Amino acid sequence: MTDIELDNLYTELCHTMGGIGEPRAPLFLARFALLSMSAIGDAATVRRLLCEAAADLAPATPVEGDCRK
Repeated sequence: MTDIELDNLYTELCHTMGGIGEPRAPLFLARFALLSMSAIGDAATVRRLLCEAAADLAPATPVEGDCRK
């Protein structure tokens, strides 16, 4: 995927969430995440991406599945 394609898809994601509305955006993102995990099809890759996405957003106290090991 090119940088332009990535930018266009991110813009489409943002517009889709805007159209759905803020209250339903978390549900949309959860459904999109599940579909994406299934499409990726590799547990190690999904785990790495989960950790990357949580970087600098994780709570100060460790939780189950914590990436800071």
